[in-house]
Amino acid sequence: MANQAQTADLDATIALLKNDLAKIDPEAAIANIEAWQQQLTGTEIAETLGELKLAIDGGVRSGEIPAILSALGHQVSSAVGSQEGSSASKLQELGQLLSNIRK
Repeated sequence: MANQAQTADLDATIALLKNDLAKIDPEAAIANIEAWQQQLTGTEIAETLGELKLAIDGGVRSGEIPAILSALGHQVSSAVGSQEGSSASKLQELGQLLSNIRK
């Protein structure tokens, strides 16, 4: 089950993704990614977050961002089964938001 910090991070991440992605400050996005990487160290999701961070920060792979977000959405949706209560519904929403992001 997610702790209070994770629940707050879920809320912040969901709010961030509901905005126009083109208007998100890259530094804010990277800070959000790093917070999640710390909490999810050693997982497939953390590795995908690392790819996303490189794509945002380096810009070289920026065209891959939608594909990375979609893959991340599928990973998050798969993780929902191990959660309960409000965490599960927030993770489900996050997974759907990530999976449905287009260029």
